[in-house]
This record gives sequence, C-alpha cells and structure tokens, in this order.
Amino acid sequence: MALATNALTMISTVETELSLTADAQDAELTRYIDTASDQIERYVTRKLYYGSAIVEKVAGSGDAFLWISRTPLSSITSVVYDSSTVGSSTYEIYEADQGSIYRSAGWNDTKISATDYTRYQVTYVGGWITPQQAADDVALTRNLPWDLETACISIVVGLWRQKGADRTIRSESVLNTSVNYERHAGGIDPSVRAILDTYKRMDRLEMVG
Repeated sequence: MALATNALTMISTVETELSLTADAQDAELTRYIDTASDQIERYVTRKLYYGSAIVEKVAGSGDAFLWISRTPLSSITSVVYDSSTVGSSTYEIYEADQGSIYRSAGWNDTKISATDYTRYQVTYVGGWITPQQAADDVALTRNLPWDLETACISIVVGLWRQKGADRTIRSESVLNTSVNYERHAGGIDPSVRAILDTYKRMDRLEMVG
C-alpha cells in the first residue's frame, strides 16, 4: 500500500520513532501517515507537497501582485487571462516563499461582485519536496521543513499509541488509581498546532476583497 502523494513523512521514519522493525504494521502506518498529512493540510488550508505542473485559478485585485497557494513558488509556466497568455517577460516571481508574482503594469481587478470573481489561470512549479517524493525520484532533493515533518510524525505517533482506545472516555479509575486522557481539539496536540500556525495563510480572496 503506497503512501498518498501528499504524505509528509515516510514509513521508515515513523518505524524508527516507534522502535518498530517488522513490516506487518506498514499498512496501518500508511493509513495513519495519510490521515495525519490530510489533517495538516486542512489545518493550514493549503497543499504543501511539490508539484511540477500545478494549475490554479487566481483572483486579481488590480494591484501589482498575484498570489498562488502552493509555496515555495519555483517557476511559472504560464499565466492566462480571458483565453490570452500574459507575456512572461512582463512578470516575475517576487517572493517565492509567499507565492507572490509581480507585474509592474499591474494585474486586472477580476472582481465581478462582492462574492464573484473571474480568475487568472496560473500554471507553475511549487510546493515542498517531501521525503517520499525525494526517495521516489532521484532528480528531486527533499526541502520540506523539518518541523512540518516532525508535526506529521507527532500526529502519527499519537494515532498509533491510541489505537483501539475508546476516545469518548475522558478518565478511568481502577481501585485507587485514576487516569485522565487528554483530548485535543481536532485531534491535534497544542505543541503541533503551534508549529502549524506558522504555516497557515490567509485566504487571498480576503485580501482581494
């Protein structure tokens, strides 16, 4: 069972973290890694993994910048608006980590109404190369931030250690011993949320609006 494309860590890395050696649990770890990676994407509200031909519809606000979501932005293949390709010599990557594309002549204001926009279609190379992507393609070099992988591993380890537990139970008492189980909002530990908060990004439509 292969990991999903957006997996932010590898089975071997989690096995080391959990001191596991057998392959029998690989299918289960794969499911946990995919679950954790999906959780992280939902929390930061964007995809993180590398793509070489990402196509994204982007709203313009009438200023000098367009913003894409999957960063870092490595290169731009094309920008199309209203079926016309924008000349590549008229724009440039401004800040790769923020996903901003600068055009001195400005980009059209694509707002139609308070809730409706037309879009530029941007085709680009972006996102972080994950450990698994680097392992699968020798031409790629991993550049996923270590704290993001650590966040994913922490969630996976939590899922593994709590497997089979009734998550509706908050505490248990046996004889004179009481045990309390800490449950976190969204299933994400506060220390992990602190990492992920630094990668959250405002919806650019809010900025356009």
